[in-house]
Amino acid sequence: MWHGDVLRILRESGVFADVTLVGAKVRASFSETSFLDIHYDPTTRSYSYALIDLASPFSGDKRILGWDDYPHEGVERIQRLRSYPHHFQARDAQGEWQFEESNLRGDIERDMRVVLTVIRGRLGL
Repeated sequence: MWHGDVLRILRESGVFADVTLVGAKVRASFSETSFLDIHYDPTTRSYSYALIDLASPFSGDKRILGWDDYPHEGVERIQRLRSYPHHFQARDAQGEWQFEESNLRGDIERDMRVVLTVIRGRLGL
C-alpha cells in the first residue's frame, strides 16, 4: 500500500510529533492543531498535501499551504500556470491564496521529500 512508505518517510524525518493513518489519509502532526494531511489515490496518482493550522486566524479553510492536482475550474490564476492542474498554493500575510507552479506529479515518495523540504524551510525547522 502507498501509505506504508509515506508513513516511514515522515516518521524518519524527525519533523513530526506523530504520524498516523487516519481512514484513507496520512496525518503527520506537529501538535493537536497543526498537521500535514496527505490524500492520495494510487490508481489515478491524484493527490492533495495540505499543511493545516486550526489556530489560523483566517476564517473557514485552515490550510496554510499545500499542493494538489485538482483543476479548480473557473480559477484562471491556476489555469494559467504551465504546470496546470498541478499547483502549489500558500496564504500571504493577509490570508489570500497565492498560486505557483508545481513540479509534483503524484509520485508519492518523491513528492514527500519535496514537501518535507518546503515545510522545513517555511517553518524554520
